[in-house]
Amino acid sequence: MIRITLLVLIFLLGCSSSVETYKSGTSGEINVYVNKSADTSIALENNYVNSEWNLEDQLIERISNAEWQIDMAAYEINLPKLIDSLISKASQGVKVRFIIDAKDGTEDDEIDPNEKVDRYTSMRLNLERMKRGKDNIHGTQDDIQILADSPIFAVTDTTLRKRYDLPVSYDDYDFVTVKIGTKEKEGYLLIDSERKEADFSNLTNYYSPGYQMHNKFAIVDYQWIFTGSWNFTVTGLYGNEWNMERGILDGNQQHVVEIKHRGLANIYTMEFNEMWGSKNYLPDPSNSKFHTRKRDNTPKEVYIDSTRIEVYFSPSDGVLDKIYQVIEEEADSAIHFSIFAFSDQRLVDLMKYKWENNYNDLEGERTGFKIKGLFDRSFWNQWWSASIDMTGRTAKQTSPKNPNIRWKHPAPVYRGRESRKLHSKTMIIDDDIVIVGSANWSENADSKNDENTLIIYDKKIANQFLQEFYARYKNAASHVKK
Repeated sequence: MIRITLLVLIFLLGCSSSVETYKSGTSGEINVYVNKSADTSIALENNYVNSEWNLEDQLIERISNAEWQIDMAAYEINLPKLIDSLISKASQGVKVRFIIDAKDGTEDDEIDPNEKVDRYTSMRLNLERMKRGKDNIHGTQDDIQILADSPIFAVTDTTLRKRYDLPVSYDDYDFVTVKIGTKEKEGYLLIDSERKEADFSNLTNYYSPGYQMHNKFAIVDYQWIFTGSWNFTVTGLYGNEWNMERGILDGNQQHVVEIKHRGLANIYTMEFNEMWGSKNYLPDPSNSKFHTRKRDNTPKEVYIDSTRIEVYFSPSDGVLDKIYQVIEEEADSAIHFSIFAFSDQRLVDLMKYKWENNYNDLEGERTGFKIKGLFDRSFWNQWWSASIDMTGRTAKQTSPKNPNIRWKHPAPVYRGRESRKLHSKTMIIDDDIVIVGSANWSENADSKNDENTLIIYDKKIANQFLQEFYARYKNAASHVKK
């Protein structure tokens, strides 16, 4: 864990988006947390990663120390302790702004089919708890302000409302008939969202929840950033409620980076405000912009002492192009990666060229460049997955975007063997650079979803990620038939 305690240069939230780099001796702190084990035998001196770490407790610690404001963007949330901590801070006068994805989960590959309906119903009930605040009354000062990328309606089932200690009545929320995408829908509007321009129907017009607000980040007091692959859920950290009650970390494998740096926090706040539609405590749905409506308007680089950090947001910033550029220009000897879903053919082909000096199907000779990788098991055999090409297998089908360009010399990449999902989206380049964030390496993550990605140029941070990688890699490799 790297800790730097020098004075941080303060940047105003309203600074110009034309500024591209925060330098001038700015200092801060970078901490890496993983919820699984690590291979510390490869650690640099006094550089052990924070492994088998309770990510919820870490985030709650940051939240509990907040004095002014907490901004969070979450794909999903259902952790009772985390929700209670946010409600508690709001009751103490801390401003809490929260952005949530409105997708109902029916097409979500990250969620077990048997859990989808229950989890998204539960989330709506938890969101109402947050909206009502500690006094459980809508429209009072301790309410948490929430905005979504598409409208969310209140759960009206009386039994469920009682279970979540919500008032039986929900008519203090407006009953509305609105247009979402091309369909009319009615209900008690719990959470407002980005609005379209009015059309001939004279109904309030909203975008459909087809794309994902897939971020998982928090900004605390304009100085702490907490981000990574971890959705704020029971399955994401504990696996199930029984484990959660006992503090057993048997959820999906995750990576989190926590950074104290006002310049970086300012950049994340600019991105948050674009989705929020304002710089104020209350959101402005008429000015809000999610997904493809966002602009490329944030600085891209900060320095923490000598450590360079680049930050990119999808879909406005061309993240996959930047990752391609980093691999092409910076990768001289090795790439290690662990990824939930990887389908971008351009990245696969560039890695093939590094590996065997050839872009063509089943052609090339080994270069000495090292590649080791892990894929989540649910996508290991998908015809579009990079795992098919890298292992020289013939895909069951092809498409213009995924033509199945097989590697002549199969790379030592494996299917993850974790108890649940391998949920990270991380690449380590030459033991010096780490790419980490919420985005899978896919077209949807790059051109449709709201995502955030960090590129950290630091040998010690890279080494911490390698410690966790090798623990997962050895476990996966041990299951491969010789």
